[in-house]
Amino acid sequence: NNLTELKSFGSPPSAVTNVTAAVLVLTAVGGKVPKDRSWKSAKVMMAKVDGFLDSLINFKKENIHENCLRAIQPYLHDPEFNPDFIASKSLAAAGLCSWVVNIVKFYEVYCDVEPKRQALNKANAELAAAQEKLAVIKAKISVSRKK
Repeated sequence: NNLTELKSFGSPPSAVTNVTAAVLVLTAVGGKVPKDRSWKSAKVMMAKVDGFLDSLINFKKENIHENCLRAIQPYLHDPEFNPDFIASKSLAAAGLCSWVVNIVKFYEVYCDVEPKRQALNKANAELAAAQEKLAVIKAKISVSRKK
């Protein structure tokens, strides 16, 4: 409902168009950041509300293109790019603003944590292999002691 309300704006305040522009940037396919980030483009993006909402829910947040991250920075550093401030203009835009901020934060944390998670998995695999070898050696020692 909020997105339908957002789409119905004729010419929204600049804070709202900045939010939709940021969504256009973040969701750019293959890192091809759109030059046209106008309200008209945003309305095309949101044309089918269910499809648009689905694309946000299923957004591949672990794989954001470097171009998109670079292009999103000016929006994130804008003091007006804040869900509380945007809420005074549009609740739907405030939700989208939160989505953008949180997706970028998630990605930054993911990039920090994922290599550590992979290193942990590798270390656990090495530990399991070493424990297996140790068990084999202990079994051999145990057998040779019984002889």
